[in-house]
Amino acid sequence: MPKLEFDEEKHIYTLDGRRLISVTEALSLVDDRRKDPYYLQRGRIIHLACELFDRGELDEETVDPQILPRLEAWKKFRTDTGFVPDRIEEKFYHPVYLYGFKFDVHGFLNGSEVMIDRKSSPHRTDALQGSAYVAGLEAQDPPIKCKKGFDIYLKENGTYKLDPIKYLRSNFQTFLAVLTAHRWREGL
Repeated sequence: MPKLEFDEEKHIYTLDGRRLISVTEALSLVDDRRKDPYYLQRGRIIHLACELFDRGELDEETVDPQILPRLEAWKKFRTDTGFVPDRIEEKFYHPVYLYGFKFDVHGFLNGSEVMIDRKSSPHRTDALQGSAYVAGLEAQDPPIKCKKGFDIYLKENGTYKLDPIKYLRSNFQTFLAVLTAHRWREGL
């Protein structure tokens, strides 16, 4: 079994020593947002708070007041829909297209297995990212089934918006084109 490793600090995946491009790294080619360190760190903290909540390990007294509304939005979504997570923040690679990724959460929504990607604000690359995660999960051996993929936007006012990722196959093909262009640019 090939060994996947991830350097959290550098955000680099390797598979048996071979460097893999991550989904977010590939999408940086077409993501024109300015990468403000404050918002990047805030996003990581929101993800961590939701992850710890899903695992039943969160001490809510330690959650920063600026993060709390987005955590409350996640909790509201879980209560409103009955979503039950079964896989949280796991790292994988696509065995054919050789990209690395860490998806947010997989679980059961209305009786179907789904992948949900947590977001603070929408961007045009969201559907490409989600489709790459769904395709990567379904390519595992055995497959991690995903009838659908969703982006959930956790808002500052404690509400959420759940958006299905449309056109999974065509968005995945677009992601593969971006991945190929990124590999060409990097000489990989």
